[in-house]
Amino acid sequence: MRPSSAELGVRAQIQTMSTEDYLAETLQRLEHFYAQMDKSTGNLFFRNVGPYMQFRHETLTESLACYLKGIKTISTLNACIVLLRHGYAQEVGALCRMADDFCNEIFFLLQPQGENGNFSNDQVRFLENFYQEEFDKPADPLRSTQKRETVAVKRIHATFGKLAAGELNPSDAQELLRTTHQAFSGYVHGAYPHIMEMCGGNPPRYHVSGMLHTPRIEEWRGQLIGYVQRLIIASVFVARKLGVTDLEAPLRSLLEEFEKATGTEPVLKASDLLAKYKKKHAP
Repeated sequence: MRPSSAELGVRAQIQTMSTEDYLAETLQRLEHFYAQMDKSTGNLFFRNVGPYMQFRHETLTESLACYLKGIKTISTLNACIVLLRHGYAQEVGALCRMADDFCNEIFFLLQPQGENGNFSNDQVRFLENFYQEEFDKPADPLRSTQKRETVAVKRIHATFGKLAAGELNPSDAQELLRTTHQAFSGYVHGAYPHIMEMCGGNPPRYHVSGMLHTPRIEEWRGQLIGYVQRLIIASVFVARKLGVTDLEAPLRSLLEEFEKATGTEPVLKASDLLAKYKKKHAP
């Protein structure tokens, strides 16, 4: 099936600029959407959290948490683009693990997972941890006593598995997230196989000032396309969560345009793609 003239026009747009420029422009457009959503996040006030005065929200909700995770993801992916332009593929990998967590946490908070339409204990604990100040004694951090009770990653992944049930069975969805999380964790913790990706050339050497002109750059360019796509999808749900329903259609239009420009339109259902992968790699 031949692409339409509209699709060809969109793809021509990305061909006139670098992939990094197109991703940066898309994130800038997302930033404008979030600026519009900000009106629905409640009032801010200035308070002393030691040693500085900082802004805080009057009302702390799960909708606000989703919004702020989206804000953080935009910033993180912008940083990825800056690093990729200078060849720092390893560091892009570490930030992509962060972006992965942020998007998963948005999906984790979208719907109450407890009984009778209430939030589950895990969701409540996650929100309490998210909004907790870093120190309960800001003027004397060393004497602060509180600890963060984090929710296990596998529990967050399990919630995504339920949400993706229309496309994948929950166990497959969880396994996909677990595999990505584990693979990218190596960039965060400096695992041996990941560090050795920095070694190349003839004679071999370690590329510690960026990896421009190596295959790693194109690999991570493709990864960033996927992460921006995922953030746009998550942002549709953030707008809905905040009740800013008039932004859903424009965000979906942005997603459609982005997928056409980058050639990432879904051709098969996720379950069919996974079945094809399993068949190809069957023993």
